[in-house]
Amino acid sequence: MTAKKPGRKWNELHPTMAPEARRLALFLRARVEESGKTLTELAPEVGNAASVISTYLSGKVPTQRFVNALIAATVEAPLREKRQSQAAELRQAALHPHGRPNGPGGSGTMGSTVDVAAVQAQHLETYANLTRALEQQNELRLTAANSEKLVWVLYGMVGKLQERVTRLTQQRDRLDEGAEKAERKLTRALGQQERAESELDRARTDQRRAEELAARLQEKIDRLTSELKRVRAGSDPAEQLPDGVTLPVASPQVSSDPEGDDFDAALGRAEAVNDKDSATVARINNELADADDVRVVPNISVTSPNAPDIRAHLAARNAAALKIGQAGYPAAARDLLLDVIAEGHIRDAADPDILPSRYNHALWTGQAGDARTARELLTDIVADHIRILGADHPQTLRARHQHAHWTGEAGDAETARDLLTNVVADRTRVLGPDHLDTLTSRHQHAHWTGQAGNAEAARDLLTDIVADHIRILGADHPQTLRARHQHAHWTGEAGAQLTALKLLDKLMVDHVRALGPDHPDTLTNRHQHAAWTGRAGFQERAQGLWVGIVADRTRVLGPDHPDTLTSRHQHAHWTGKAGNAKAARDLLTDIVAERARALGPDHPDTLTSRHQRAQWTGKAGNAEAAQGHLAGVVAERTRALGPDHPDTLTSRHQHAHWTGQAGNAKAARDLLTDIVADRTRVLGPDHPDTLTSRHDQASGAGWAGNAEAARDLLTDIVADRTRVLGPDHPDTVTSRYQAAYWGGRIAALNHVTDRQEHRSPHSTQTDG
Repeated sequence: MTAKKPGRKWNELHPTMAPEARRLALFLRARVEESGKTLTELAPEVGNAASVISTYLSGKVPTQRFVNALIAATVEAPLREKRQSQAAELRQAALHPHGRPNGPGGSGTMGSTVDVAAVQAQHLETYANLTRALEQQNELRLTAANSEKLVWVLYGMVGKLQERVTRLTQQRDRLDEGAEKAERKLTRALGQQERAESELDRARTDQRRAEELAARLQEKIDRLTSELKRVRAGSDPAEQLPDGVTLPVASPQVSSDPEGDDFDAALGRAEAVNDKDSATVARINNELADADDVRVVPNISVTSPNAPDIRAHLAARNAAALKIGQAGYPAAARDLLLDVIAEGHIRDAADPDILPSRYNHALWTGQAGDARTARELLTDIVADHIRILGADHPQTLRARHQHAHWTGEAGDAETARDLLTNVVADRTRVLGPDHLDTLTSRHQHAHWTGQAGNAEAARDLLTDIVADHIRILGADHPQTLRARHQHAHWTGEAGAQLTALKLLDKLMVDHVRALGPDHPDTLTNRHQHAAWTGRAGFQERAQGLWVGIVADRTRVLGPDHPDTLTSRHQHAHWTGKAGNAKAARDLLTDIVAERARALGPDHPDTLTSRHQRAQWTGKAGNAEAAQGHLAGVVAERTRALGPDHPDTLTSRHQHAHWTGQAGNAKAARDLLTDIVADRTRVLGPDHPDTLTSRHDQASGAGWAGNAEAARDLLTDIVADRTRVLGPDHPDTVTSRYQAAYWGGRIAALNHVTDRQEHRSPHSTQTDG
């Protein structure tokens, strides 16, 4: 043991403390003093936070597990057994302060009668205390359940009020007449939003406090039950929604602002529930604080010293976040877990109990559209997993897998691929080649191999992965079907669109048979099948397929679900591809507004729809408007995603394209020159997107007046596309045609002076 560290000051023991509890506390303090260790140093050895140790050493009767751990951490081996025995006797005396045996000469009939009466009285008192504790716990659990459901309702209400504020702001700014009325509604909505956020904070606080007190009561119930030598059997009370707590509904009253009236009514009901729950929590807290045998620490954190089941509390929060996120509200799931993590910092953010919440918070952060932050969070989480659990722990490998995934989503596909190469190797070594986690990492490695520009390698990797899935899991397992889905996708990306379509045709039949027509994976397969139908050249058929998919996803998932909005986006895109650019533009105008409302204006999906709206605005005949729209998208994507993100580079490419189409060929050429340099640096010279920018740069040089440069550049591009994509890939064919076109222009039109009256018959610019 280390030398004693002088100067330790203990809290004064409460003067009303039972002598038995006092003796136990002093005994345990003496052991700590002898060891010379601080409470912080003891915390990891004992398995409790320093604040918990301090509470037990201040007179609260500890658990036997704590006593054993403390003796083991403070007493040297030769004396350990003796000290354990002494501590156990002292603890039993502290638990039963009225049960000490009579002294010498204290026996006899009168003494026995008094003892029996005393025992009976003690049992009656204990039974009454137990009954009251169970009633209090029941109230607290109902209160916690009410508050949790109210939190969910208020999350939705805050979101709807934010939508109302945005809508009213737009109305006010758009109207000349009636602007004053819109301003009044806006002021009211802002006040309601503030009230809703305040009530949300109250509900979350009440929920935490109720769960904290219920956890402390459980320790009291266990002690009282032990005294009565009964085993309590029972279940938690059924969780009921608080009466009257619903989302706003239409009001029958005639009003100048009926929607605002609905919100006021709903907020009034929420305040009433919060008032009731707050009163319940405060009353029971005071009752417990007044009790001699339970001294409640005023701390509402999940890591309070007296909370005996932190893991269960955190697991419940993670489960709630999962439900919210899977319902299509990843930002709400992220925010719910952020509160848990903030509470966890009272102890240590790297505590093993907190790590799962941090991990899930990072994932929902990414799902909410912030891939860069998710990647950064997971960088720290991986380091803490390695330090606490070890490099080969399954949870560490899981965190590394997700870190790689969000690295790719943040725009660095090559690094994601390389990280997953290592994860696959380590999971194969630790878990075995046939473990499901190993198969999952192999699947992701193939995906990011394709995203890094090597579709053929991704296709070949997935060929093996599909075979292993069938061997290990069976042909109809959902993961097998997902692997087949990805194999079809990368087969198409490698240039075999018709083959991809045939694979997806067969896969769709298997999805319906194995999972049912409304399963989300079945709907995803139909989504991809429609996309490859269009890419294989059947645009009108694809448009018809999208109509059915949008209807089914709306019915199964809801109109605001991200997957439903994605299918609506694709329906608009293929409406344009089928020849109706104006309808595509108009559909996308609505989708931009709805994605901004449901996901936020900076969400990557919202920016994707803005990008596509600009594309179809240009194809509908307004190149200047398309150029202006894309200038805004470039700025927003640069801010939200970063200048080197592939989506940012795609918008820059399209901005250059429409700059040329708007009549400024030289500016377009210069923009494309910069984009070629940046795509080469970020994606590599052989990435398909880099080759696309080189192709359009060459065409731009021709339309800017330099046909010879266009011909020479395109000759090089044909060679590179043949080497990378193959001679029959559609992009290779297009570049070959363009090289011949500009060669023919040189031969036939040596004295052309006005080249901008003509438009290139083909371009490989992507729709993004």
